[in-house]
Amino acid sequence: MIVTISNQYGAGGWAVARIAAEALGYEFVERQLPVVVAQRLSIPLEAAEDDEMTYRSVGEQFLTGLELATPELAELSTTPTFDETMLHAVQDAVREYAAHGNVVIVGRGGGAILGRRPDVLRVYLYAPREGRIAFVVQHFGVDAKTAEKEIDRIDKGRAAYLREWYGITFGDPANYDLCIDTSALGEQQSAATIVDAVRARG
Repeated sequence: MIVTISNQYGAGGWAVARIAAEALGYEFVERQLPVVVAQRLSIPLEAAEDDEMTYRSVGEQFLTGLELATPELAELSTTPTFDETMLHAVQDAVREYAAHGNVVIVGRGGGAILGRRPDVLRVYLYAPREGRIAFVVQHFGVDAKTAEKEIDRIDKGRAAYLREWYGITFGDPANYDLCIDTSALGEQQSAATIVDAVRARG
């Protein structure tokens, strides 16, 4: 099985995905994708990583940790846009990891890239705005105003990325197989729900 994780910023998606991957014994794919992108484009790994960093504001660079900025932020930046060459490299990287099976892929439009398939569980993680603000404040040590600004900016970027490149609406339940309010269940139970869904499919 392949699990793709899409999430609102501050909903704890990285942690939930990691816990689910460990429980399933699956490979957890998040930071590995730039490596494959670099290989496919014949560029240094640093360049592939920097491409993602390019789309991060000064404030977001401070908010590193559980959830990292992704290429979809390009549309909101004054820096060079996320072009089709990089898009295809990311798509190829996601498909390459998916071909291995038994993998949890975080972000990068994985669910949109792989689409509706019997061997893919497309998960969307969300939480109320107030809870996400509190999450970012707690985990990154910033004030509520900064957290709120980053949540709005990153969510808007993710929505723009999916709309622009895949023609789908970020957070629309029709685009996912499983939607979870992480504030209601918490990280452990949210992960357990994903594990149960995978086993039910399998």
